[in-house]
Amino acid sequence: MIADWEKQIRDAFYITANGDFEDNHFQDVIWEMSLTAFDKPREVQVVVDGKMNLSISAGDPGFVWFKDEPVGLTMPIECWIHTHPFGKAYFSGTDWKTIRTWEPLMKMAIVLGDNQQMYWIKGQTQTIYYQYTDIPDWIDNQTILSDFTKTVPYPHYTPFRDVLEEE
Repeated sequence: MIADWEKQIRDAFYITANGDFEDNHFQDVIWEMSLTAFDKPREVQVVVDGKMNLSISAGDPGFVWFKDEPVGLTMPIECWIHTHPFGKAYFSGTDWKTIRTWEPLMKMAIVLGDNQQMYWIKGQTQTIYYQYTDIPDWIDNQTILSDFTKTVPYPHYTPFRDVLEEE
């Protein structure tokens, strides 16, 4: 368990991300705390208010809430970020109810999954989904131009022949 999990999230936001809630490192720290800071993976939420202050809480593996009303929360809500520690980034029915309730006072919501993010942005008609995947090892596995310029075993065969020229 990590006793200073909230401090690590705050440090990632204010020091590393310079107050940018879309910063990948900041979101990675939230995700990591969701998985490692407690006795078991738990949903974590971070609300970024109108003065860029953070309200943070942790719930259980499938639901997060504020046990006490956040003190000093300033409207509008710039962003509500929460995790799905079971791995999938999507807005559940409960998430959509939260978004619809707070929509008049909230600009953005982000849900984090395992190498995934989904964004809701006020005024947009669709959500945005990101999934991070490893880039293949192109050095060993790609076909390169020299593969096509090798000597052709049949001198009468032209590999890039224009079919229309035959007609």
